[in-house]
Amino acid sequence: MGTLPASLKKTTMRKLIIGIFAILTFSCQSQELEYRSVEYYFDQIAELEFKELIEQGVLIDSITIADKYLDKETKRLNKEGSMKYMEARMKVYQSFFKDYLYQQHLEYGDNVYVLYFTIAGFDDVEWNIIKWNKSDWQNNDKLSRERLETDSSLTKIFWNYDEGPKNMENIRLFIQNDYLVFERGDLYHSLYDLKSNYLLINEESPWHASNGDNKEKMNEWIKTNLHDRIEEKINEKR
Repeated sequence: MGTLPASLKKTTMRKLIIGIFAILTFSCQSQELEYRSVEYYFDQIAELEFKELIEQGVLIDSITIADKYLDKETKRLNKEGSMKYMEARMKVYQSFFKDYLYQQHLEYGDNVYVLYFTIAGFDDVEWNIIKWNKSDWQNNDKLSRERLETDSSLTKIFWNYDEGPKNMENIRLFIQNDYLVFERGDLYHSLYDLKSNYLLINEESPWHASNGDNKEKMNEWIKTNLHDRIEEKINEKR
């Protein structure tokens, strides 16, 4: 059996490598995103904060404070160490939350409705629900703020946030009776009519709207003014 010329072997090998790379690239791009909780992102932040503090010499490892930043009595960070921690945390947050971060998406008709999470300011948690054309959706796990502002094919259909007490458990979108519902803390917060493309119920800041001074009072307000109304609406005959 004859052997291929060296130049042809190189060409064949190059084509094979390019083909494998194309398959792998397509596979990565087309892979369906799975649900991501808020805890998923905060776990990443914790790792980045530890890494930053170790790089700055505040920590020796994940459990050991450097002598310079150790309060000998409390065995915690001293004043200088606490300042260093706040600087490190701010640096991590500014980098990590420069984009909107994916949590979930649902398809309806020719559109994809995507739930994004971010931090507003330093401690307020914010959610944005963006409508994509299905043909444009590429399973990206981030959305830049600049693209949201400049891409006319994207529509922010509603958003809300929490400051002070926060409902960050069991966050999800679901569709029932041709309505898109946003749920947080086992309470319905928002209702969007997918047939008419109209936002029916939403409160951007439940904490402000409730005039509450604790989470219990805020959630009582949400239950009466948002959740119960939404529950009644999605169970009505259309």
